[in-house]
Amino acid sequence: MIDLDSDLQRLADDLHHALVQQLVDKGALTTPAWRAAFEALPRHLFAPKFTLPDNLGGQSHDAADRARREDWLRAVYQDEALLTDFDERGILVSSCSAPTVVATMLEQSGATEGDSVLEIGTGTGWTAALLSHRLGSETVTSVDVNPAYVTQAREQLDALGLAPTLSVADGYLGYPQRAPYDRIIATASLRQVPPAWLGQVRPGGTILTDLRGAFAGNLARLTVDAKQSACGQFLATRLNFMPLRSSEQPFRQQPELSSRAAQEAGETRTTRLAPTVLRERGRVFAFFAQLAMPGTESGHVKVTDGPMYFCLTDPRAGAWARVEATTGDPAADRQVTQGGVRRLWDELEAAHEQWLQLGQPRPEDFTISITPDGEQVVAHPATDQQWSLPL
Repeated sequence: MIDLDSDLQRLADDLHHALVQQLVDKGALTTPAWRAAFEALPRHLFAPKFTLPDNLGGQSHDAADRARREDWLRAVYQDEALLTDFDERGILVSSCSAPTVVATMLEQSGATEGDSVLEIGTGTGWTAALLSHRLGSETVTSVDVNPAYVTQAREQLDALGLAPTLSVADGYLGYPQRAPYDRIIATASLRQVPPAWLGQVRPGGTILTDLRGAFAGNLARLTVDAKQSACGQFLATRLNFMPLRSSEQPFRQQPELSSRAAQEAGETRTTRLAPTVLRERGRVFAFFAQLAMPGTESGHVKVTDGPMYFCLTDPRAGAWARVEATTGDPAADRQVTQGGVRRLWDELEAAHEQWLQLGQPRPEDFTISITPDGEQVVAHPATDQQWSLPL
């Protein structure tokens, strides 16, 4: 436990209550029982050390630095994600999700008293603590692939008198030792719903997860039936979780855009479609584009002493496309260069035209269905068209 002197404890209490009220006021926290859980479990207990995102200054904070404890507390109680761990390459691998995100996930899960819940991604242990406070420790299971996270979470939960089942395990495989569950809640993003989860949820139970492709992600809630199939819908809620770390998750390659995509000669023509189309309106078109363009990755590449390019690549086919990533008039003509067996920018333009013809559907306009043999299909109910996952 983190011991605070009386003045800092009063500050922590004030900041904590103000944050909970902020979540209520913005509609992220609506159920009295979840509000009680948030009131009982201050966030600072689960974030002794972290770094703020770059857009908030990127400063590091540590409760052990007593001279800066007030700064640490004020940073903890912002409604922002806290970056809690990086790998040896300096790549972010774990975070304490923004309070709005945590509240939204718990509200959308539908979990209530009597439900057994499997959380995928223990992280700091804050969500496991909130679940345990409301549902009872005996009904909560949480797994993480990192032993250090599980150990730290267990120590904090023990100090609070909470004793959910915590285990080091690959979340992609679920946790069959405690199945069946009424709810599986994933606090990490995936490109597919793992087949193992279907066999670990009771008929009528639900799975809540962030399905995220190369361009965008969206929260999906599915109901599992007695045949271990599942169907559901993407929700209007758009969250942003760290990717699930698992050797089992298919297509978990990161988009590493080679110098070839940014520099190699190819076929060049004019396009009216700006790269910004994938970022507009909450990435609504981006969600559709990744369905229409399976296997495609995206990213920016800076050429030495040259421009910044937005690139599309298909690592498996060796196809690529590049457009200069300017911030000028999005309606202006620009040059696109493409190479390989696929013409990726042609496909992006075709996907955009189809999206417009369908009436610019949002992610929540699509359904998702999964069969026991692993087939996962997204459909637009107003058409006969279907798209296969992974995103």
